[in-house]
Amino acid sequence: MDFIQNHDQVGNRAQGDRLITLAGAERTKVLLATLLLSPHIPLLFMGEEYGESRPFLFFTDFHGDLARAVREGRAKEFADHAGENVPDPNAPETFQRSKLNWKQQHSEEGKAWLAFTRELLLLRQKHIVPLLSAAREISGTVLQTAPGFIAVSWRFPEGTLSLALNISATTVLLPDLPGKTLFAWPNESTGSLSQHSLIVRLAQGESAS
Repeated sequence: MDFIQNHDQVGNRAQGDRLITLAGAERTKVLLATLLLSPHIPLLFMGEEYGESRPFLFFTDFHGDLARAVREGRAKEFADHAGENVPDPNAPETFQRSKLNWKQQHSEEGKAWLAFTRELLLLRQKHIVPLLSAAREISGTVLQTAPGFIAVSWRFPEGTLSLALNISATTVLLPDLPGKTLFAWPNESTGSLSQHSLIVRLAQGESAS
């Protein structure tokens, strides 16, 4: 199972920052598309489907000595992080701040994120899931790497799936990716991949390479 963030990673940060806060919306969209269009089983963290930006803080419902020990432990853990005022894990407001903002999915930005996620899931269901039924293993071959860039391919009895993503600040030349373009974000280009972008291609048939 693959994910780009989960409750452990987010909740154990001092301020519970989600990936969208740390990496920005454009990079996060590229990573989300990578997650949902790769052949491995994807895990979506709550609210990720509509671009939730509220933090997910470390919270507990402990009492007495245990509550005090956890509170002091969290403060000690981040004591060397300048300017970090770690929320009290046992305070009710820490839990309240971590709850999803369901109204966000109905905002214009939230609707766009949700439509983006649905498009990816539909592509996965239609084109990628059928490849998995005959798969003997799912191990990719790395075609090219550079700082912030990777291109990888997966070969199946029914075809070859290739994916390249670039979350760097520069344009990167693409290796040869066989087949037709299944998805490109934000738009398709020939021979190169601009910053904060991704392309997925599918070559169908046993002879695909």
